Formats: sequence, structure tokens, C-alpha cells
Amino acid sequence: PYQVQAFRCDETKPLHHWYSRPEPEDPWYTACNLEATKLGSERPEEIIQLVSHKDSMSWIDSPGAHDNGTGTIANLELGRVLAGLKLRRTVRILFCNEEHTPWTSRFAAAAAFQRGDKIVAVLNQDSIAGKPDEAHAAGILSHAAAYSTDEGKGLAELAARLDEELGLGLGVNVWHKQNVNDDDGMFIKEGFPRTIMNVGSFPYRDSEYHLVGDVPERVDFVNVLRSTQLVLAMILALDAE
Repeated sequence: PYQVQAFRCDETKPLHHWYSRPEPEDPWYTACNLEATKLGSERPEEIIQLVSHKDSMSWIDSPGAHDNGTGTIANLELGRVLAGLKLRRTVRILFCNEEHTPWTSRFAAAAAFQRGDKIVAVLNQDSIAGKPDEAHAAGILSHAAAYSTDEGKGLAELAARLDEELGLGLGVNVWHKQNVNDDDGMFIKEGFPRTIMNVGSFPYRDSEYHLVGDVPERVDFVNVLRSTQLVLAMILALDAE
């Protein structure tokens, strides 16, 4: 368990960024990281790390369907599928908190560093299928593989290559994410540079981002399915290296 505080709401800021730091007197809450592990049969010490934050906005009454219900269900489904497969390397799935402070992925990343974990890749699933309204209305599938390091760039390019080879139709956008932040950034900062964020679009263009309209009825579940299949293909390709 970790102690976190909810962000305050500051309506003087731009609409999608109303969150502001809590004050010292604000209440503290207990949040737990959840981890699931599938041990590898040949190289169990080498870990493919999956991440998704399981919380939604703490400063506004948002259901968080895209941010991050879709990333969470993608990793849940990946866990279900991977449980029945024989893998050479270990796959570990982290469900953390990111819409409260502090972000609890930083504690998991720090613990991995302190243990000397050999993490060969980190895949952060956040806001899968979140995209512009016009793309959704036109039935256009969308996926971005955002990287912040040279090592991450190779992972992002792998995503684009697999999308094309498998005919998933996502048109993967390989994007350089200059800010080392979000849950993927927590792992980069702890010395695990082969890391990317799998996200619906980048720059993020969901009109209901961080708002009360982020409801399940707006989710393109075909897009969620294809993006989850792409992440699965990435895991299997990494496991076969």
C-alpha cells in the first residue's frame, strides 16, 4: 500500500488540465499497486514489463473510459491470453495509480531497480483508442507508439512493422515523446530505457480527455481489440528475440 492525495481542481487553467497540486492539509488515501507475473520457462530472469494505470481523474467526476479503462482492460486481456502460452521470458503486468499524487508506478520502477531486475522492455498501455472525434466517426483506427529514448525508438518501430505485417490497419504513428513522464517515464528514470507508451493518438486528441464525457459509449472497441492484438504481437516478438 502507498499513500496518495487527490489532485485539486483549478478551473482557471485550460479545460483539459484543471488538475492542480493538493495542499498539505488535504486528506491522504491508500492505493495499492497490483502485479501479475507469468514466469518464463527458459529465461525467467528477463522481464517484459506491461503497465497501465487503473485510476481515473481525482479532480473531476470522469468515468475515465479511455483514460485509462481501455489500457487497463487491454492488459487484463493480455494477462488472460498469456496465461495459456508458454513463454521463454517472464511477463509482468503492473496496475498502478497515475491520476493521483504521487504516481505509484515510480515506486514499482524504483523497486525493480533496487532488486536489479533485468527488464528487457516496458510497454505502457494508456488511453488506447483515444482519438479525434472525426476519426472515430469515420471508422478510422488509430494507434501511436510514443518513445523518449533511442532504445524506445526501436520498440516503437517494431510496433509499426508488426501492424503492417499483420494487417491490423492501425496506421501506427511512431512519435518522439520529448517529455519523460507518465508511467513509462517512471521506468526510464529508473534506468530502463527500452520503453514506450502505446496510446490512441499522439499528440493526444480525444475531445473528452480528462472530462466527464469520457464514457464507455464513446469507445471504439474494434480499435481497442486491434491495439491489444498489436501489443500481444510485440510481446511474442520480444519473447522470441
